[in-house]
Amino acid sequence: MDFDKYDSDNNSPYIGVHVKSKVINSLIKQKVSRNNKRLQKMNKIAKTNLYFFSEIDVDYISKKIKGVFYNTQTRKWTVADFPFPDVYYNRRGEKKDNKDVQTVRETFEKMGIAKINSNHFYNKWYSHQELDKNEELRPHLPKTILYKTESNLVNMFKDTSSLFLKSLRQNNGKGIMSVTKKTNCYEYKYFIERGLKEGTASTLEELIQIILSFYTDSEFIVQKQIDLLQYNHATLDLRCDVQRNGKGELECVSYAVRVSAKNSHITNTRTNPNIYPFETFFKEKLEFSDEEMLRLKNRLERLLFTIYEKLELNFGSYGEMGIDIGIDKEGRLWLFECNMKPGKNSLWACDEQTIDRAFLNPLEYAKFLTASSRQSERSN
Repeated sequence: MDFDKYDSDNNSPYIGVHVKSKVINSLIKQKVSRNNKRLQKMNKIAKTNLYFFSEIDVDYISKKIKGVFYNTQTRKWTVADFPFPDVYYNRRGEKKDNKDVQTVRETFEKMGIAKINSNHFYNKWYSHQELDKNEELRPHLPKTILYKTESNLVNMFKDTSSLFLKSLRQNNGKGIMSVTKKTNCYEYKYFIERGLKEGTASTLEELIQIILSFYTDSEFIVQKQIDLLQYNHATLDLRCDVQRNGKGELECVSYAVRVSAKNSHITNTRTNPNIYPFETFFKEKLEFSDEEMLRLKNRLERLLFTIYEKLELNFGSYGEMGIDIGIDKEGRLWLFECNMKPGKNSLWACDEQTIDRAFLNPLEYAKFLTASSRQSERSN
């Protein structure tokens, strides 16, 4: 089947959404995630030519992709042949050694195909080093070091009794260990597929062995834990969705409050936290006045825009970023992590208009990129 015979608007850009092959198989079986349903809904409004594909669907010789799109005539997700995209939207989770995924990215890069997000993962240590060079951002970064030897932990424990260890590349709550120094032992927590794993180590040497076993040969950072604002004895933070819109301008689309599950050391959605819309939570739960909430929102927006723009200077332009921000008990804002291919699970606690906006913006930004590219070609 040729897509051009069906729903194509040839004046609009082709947007290729790169996902795992299992997502493609689910689409073909008409089992569609709420995220992809909403993206398709916004595709109708943006009037773009949206299709999904995996790396195994790319034919480099014919420059065609066997992708999946929503056929409005049959009301079914359908396989069709597509040209290489005008804009590459990478939603593909990956391991760093996946050569097929890398080939897709490198090919599109050489061809000059526009992409919504420049970088494909967030190296926590490299990014920390770059952000730490910015005087405005430095006060918002927890003390962080790259683990090399046992002495790194010893020195960090001189400053605090609680640390986070984080792998450099993993996200979605994976690769994070909480370690707390007690009077006679060390307590630790981390998540595995079966759930929360807790334990104690009687000596630092024993703790080191547990840590190295958890991270195997992967590098990780050591970060001071911040005494965060709490609600009902549970820690909370914010997932902020920042995007570029159809004019290429930055927007803080949503701020979702995540309150950790019982006994959890993190608030990531895979640990089943309670999630609230920003205004609802701060007004109803913490009893902020309108003025207090507006001041917090303004501080947040300034910080988020600075983080976003600083990372773009190092990695290239971005269409979207999920930024995790903590608030300590004195009201100070802390950057914990940036997600370059953000999941949107926290977003679903927001109102329908906000959800729509978060899925529409990347498509409108793709149109902006295409228009800019075509204008540049005409100028040359």
